[in-house]
Amino acid sequence: MNRKQKMQLGLAGCFVVLLILWFFEPGWRVSKILGIISNAMLLISMLLSYRAEEKNKKKDE
Repeated sequence: MNRKQKMQLGLAGCFVVLLILWFFEPGWRVSKILGIISNAMLLISMLLSYRAEEKNKKKDE
């Protein structure tokens, strides 16, 4: 695995942990912040994956 793939995996792992905390602590005052952070991490991870796939398509052409 290269550095970018490790970073994507780390972001996905943090997303899962924060999402689980968000689901099981709905009355917690910080839950909205956890939800926003976890969704931002998911978005970043997906954008990194998309960019990597686009670079691979360009190399194959």
